Amino acid sequence: MTLFEFYLLDKVRLKKWDLGMQYDYENNPTFFVDAMLGNIAKKLRLMGYDSKYASDIQDDDLINLARNEQRIIISRDENLVKMALKLEIKSIFLEKQEETKQFHEIIDKLNLKIIEINGDRARCPLCNTKTKFVTKDKVRNKISAKILEQNEKFWECENCRKIFWEGSHIRNLRKFVSELNER
Repeated sequence: MTLFEFYLLDKVRLKKWDLGMQYDYENNPTFFVDAMLGNIAKKLRLMGYDSKYASDIQDDDLINLARNEQRIIISRDENLVKMALKLEIKSIFLEKQEETKQFHEIIDKLNLKIIEINGDRARCPLCNTKTKFVTKDKVRNKISAKILEQNEKFWECENCRKIFWEGSHIRNLRKFVSELNER
């Protein structure tokens, strides 16, 4: 494990922010993902990370929620991150534009060892609630016969009751995650 450190470009120099925190994969950090990073929030949820996201929240409200719930803010908004860090709220400023590189920044800053997609660990990409395994019989009347026939495993969101299965989206996401873990 390495010390959780944050580097933020100050107006004059690169400033090191030591947030005095150690993380590894088992510690399962929780996040508040800024409005401009909705895809990051959805992928973190599918990876099993509790990741709040709101597209219409004011910075002050986001900071207060992150502090009260002890969440790490992930943002591309430099001013938001500066405000949060000033208030000693753990934050990650994503410098990169490309999503894979943004995930590398998150992985590196939190010292995450292995990222995976696992239906038993996933959270709902819509509402962030945990999903649970359900039998084919339970979902038989909720999804099409074709999907039921083509899949063996299903999960249901404990809150919004949306049904999930390992379709092409998950296969593509697993490829994305494999690329993250290869470097």
